[in-house]
Amino acid sequence: MLSYKIDDELELALPRPEIDGPVVYRLIERQRDYLKEFLPWLDHLQNEDEEIITFKEMMKNFGAGKSVTLVIRYQQMVAGMIDFHNINQSNRSADIGYWLSEDLQGNGIMTRAVTGICSLGFNSFNFNRITLIIECDNIPSQKVAERSGFTLEGKLRSYLKNRDDYKDAYIYSLLKHDGQSS
Repeated sequence: MLSYKIDDELELALPRPEIDGPVVYRLIERQRDYLKEFLPWLDHLQNEDEEIITFKEMMKNFGAGKSVTLVIRYQQMVAGMIDFHNINQSNRSADIGYWLSEDLQGNGIMTRAVTGICSLGFNSFNFNRITLIIECDNIPSQKVAERSGFTLEGKLRSYLKNRDDYKDAYIYSLLKHDGQSS
């Protein structure tokens, strides 16, 4: 199992579908109303079995080099998820997506997780560019991007579909030579 220890409290690990799937589903279910504001795919997640299937698909995508989805463990408990997706081998680039349990926000966990996955991306996957695309309304994620050393590149108009509406988004990037890879 791939596991990347960030510090004494925080680690990123490949999901274990049969073990982590139900735990993540229960975490999502307790906070569904909060999380669905920025995660419209939650509407399609209905039970633990679906989450296990989703985790198995994540592992297939990891094996195929399409994405890298990791469980965020804080003090040995599942706290959220983070991933690389839209991996482009030719350009050595990827996008990051993430979510964190509402009750753990405001403690620097996601900033540490983003910084950690970027280090993993630059040093283990040899990415040159990592991108975050964040809804303009999502101020906490914008702060994570800024604290993690990302540069705001611009605004994407009507870029993200969230239910029946299209939302503007900011695009942030971090380059390997920006000095954040160690």
